[in-house]
Amino acid sequence: MSEQLSDLVREVLADPEVTESVGKHVRWVEGTLHRALKEKDYRDRYGASLKDLLGPGAAALCDMTDEGQLRAKELKTPPKHVTASQRRRASILRRLAAAAGVPSGAYSYPKPTPKGTMPAWARSELHNRVRTEVDARPSDPGRARFLVVLGTVLDTAARSGELCTIGITDIAPDLSLAKITRNPQADGSDLHVTEVWPLSPVTQAALAHWLPIRARLTEDLEGGAGALFVVLHGNRADHRQGAYKRGMPLMLRGMIGSYRAHVQELKADRTNRGGAGWELPTGLEQLRRGVQERRDSYADERRAGDRKPKWAPYLVRRPLLNDEAEKKERQATAAAFAAVAQAVDAFHQARAAAGDDTDPRVLKARRTLREATRTAWARSDHATVLKLLGQARLENADLDAAGYAAELLDALERS
Repeated sequence: MSEQLSDLVREVLADPEVTESVGKHVRWVEGTLHRALKEKDYRDRYGASLKDLLGPGAAALCDMTDEGQLRAKELKTPPKHVTASQRRRASILRRLAAAAGVPSGAYSYPKPTPKGTMPAWARSELHNRVRTEVDARPSDPGRARFLVVLGTVLDTAARSGELCTIGITDIAPDLSLAKITRNPQADGSDLHVTEVWPLSPVTQAALAHWLPIRARLTEDLEGGAGALFVVLHGNRADHRQGAYKRGMPLMLRGMIGSYRAHVQELKADRTNRGGAGWELPTGLEQLRRGVQERRDSYADERRAGDRKPKWAPYLVRRPLLNDEAEKKERQATAAAFAAVAQAVDAFHQARAAAGDDTDPRVLKARRTLREATRTAWARSDHATVLKLLGQARLENADLDAAGYAAELLDALERS
């Protein structure tokens, strides 16, 4: 039976529609089934055929795993019954049964009730508290990174996995925007929408403080260092996900774990000083859903006629699925590039005419150049925009006129 199961798994994994994530889950369930088949009672009952194994054997497997049996290693935590893992395991069991052409006995678990997010008043108060923390310019790298994570989620409603994929090149020249590549859990496609979201002034300040700290963390790495959120401390021993060094990209588990740890630390810190504890959700996903709830409520109130501020991306870049869409995108990008060249010329002319960079004409030209550079970056990348500015004869010493923050330029050079 073990050989038949392994052959079935290979057949499922050979399907080009099976993503890397689903493939890992298939291997995980395969391991659980192999462990179950090592138990004599289970093997005698359900080990005769795939029909038995994936039919009544799948139901028995669900019961066993509900009670915390068949774990790859002993854990101190008690079984939680209906969890995302149980739903995922049952889904894979049904997939295997369909591939084998037999009825599935896997349970259909109800979707668990989402954990609470936070009340509306707490979301409003949170921005003020983040601003106070950022203004204090914390020297602790973990706190500095945490504040950028917090601000980014509040501004963009990014998922934890989406946060991990943000790179230095995904931050606008003046730190005012961030590119978020959306990766919904239910979407198995490799074609994802990229949204360019405005970052609040407090998040921009947190970024400006974090980037020099990040530079020190990555200085000993060999090669490039492109991730925005990086590891604070390396490990010397092998980790189950591999050894890692200080300055390497922060991965999903690290992102979720560090958020939880810093929330507890921050709450305790505030309480010990005699202040009220932060109304922060202990989970990063809870925070994201709270932000999404606020976004949805704003949209509903605007449709009802309320003059709420519009909360929307600066730009949305979708996968180009037809020639007409690609043509329009090329035209918009070309127009953005042309606007940069014109803005550089206007800046030089204003500076020559005024002779003083504090002249209102020069300041207006700088604002125009900054906006044009921001738009061109949103439609392309830093390498293209910097090359374009050079071709338009903007000196490196004047890149600040185009909005480029010195901290970001240093990080781009390192990456």
